[in-house]
Amino acid sequence: MGFKKMTRQKYPPRLWSLVGYPRSGKSTFAARLNGPMVVVDADHRFQEVLSLANDEVFELSETRSDNVDPNQITKLLNQNMPGSGVKTIVVDSLTAIITPLVVQAMVDHDAGRERNLSAAFRNKALAMRQIQDAITRWGSDVLWIYHLQDARDARANEITRATISDTELARLSRSINVQLEVVLDERNDRRGIRVVWARRGRAGMVIWDESGSWEGMPEKIEAEIYDGLTADEQDRIEKSTPDHFPNPETAISWAIEQGAFTAISKAKKAYNECKKNMKPSNAREMAQFWVDEVHARLLTMGTSDTPPEEAEAPEAPDVEDEGSDEDCPF
Repeated sequence: MGFKKMTRQKYPPRLWSLVGYPRSGKSTFAARLNGPMVVVDADHRFQEVLSLANDEVFELSETRSDNVDPNQITKLLNQNMPGSGVKTIVVDSLTAIITPLVVQAMVDHDAGRERNLSAAFRNKALAMRQIQDAITRWGSDVLWIYHLQDARDARANEITRATISDTELARLSRSINVQLEVVLDERNDRRGIRVVWARRGRAGMVIWDESGSWEGMPEKIEAEIYDGLTADEQDRIEKSTPDHFPNPETAISWAIEQGAFTAISKAKKAYNECKKNMKPSNAREMAQFWVDEVHARLLTMGTSDTPPEEAEAPEAPDVEDEGSDEDCPF
């Protein structure tokens, strides 16, 4: 018989995202992952950490522009991944791929070349879907890197925001099982990794980097998330109703996975309306309001011959949002 018996691995595959400020060590962390690896080097800086890799590192292309072109990324992976033995694909970074598309959409809109802003963002939305499909189809470990930036909310308060919109992050959340963030301790002299969310394990803790170069950090993260949990316990974590969400994209993605929505844009609109109407004072309150909203929608859909979500037109690309009126992190 030609088939190989499937065996349960100790840990789930590393389908991870990593966010942090520029030059906070995200590429260095990526170099510590399992090789051989192929790097979509959109930031054009992976050479700086190449010496830290424990196995072979392949570049997607010698042509720099190929690393930020969704069509070329798809083409080159399709050509070269079969039989390559690659264990990890690193996207470094998603920010460098998506941001130029957002800027171009805004320029086209402002110049009058595209009057409808949603239509102007169509290329960005399609590019995100294309890249996600191109990266995830091979069954390898994946690390998606994107950046944090400082910004100001509607009240001119300083805030920290991801460089990728909630919409795209919600879409990405459906292809990952762990969200990670680079953090600094209070004295800014030690880095760590915060486990923001884990689909089948523990989350919320920080694992500090004692080596200064993330040596052994991926293994330490897996141990903190999964060690001591049985397969049944991991199943229960995955299927349990959350009592809080670490960010809006996780809440939106969860609602879609429950079947309450068929489109990210509709889930995002409902989430923002829930937050505006209920005025939660903290993340746990918001989670309870959102869970109640999702469950109510599921009950309504279950008693209707034509659920509202199915009767509506297919999802349209979203306009980039600049945050809610309150700009709270949940």
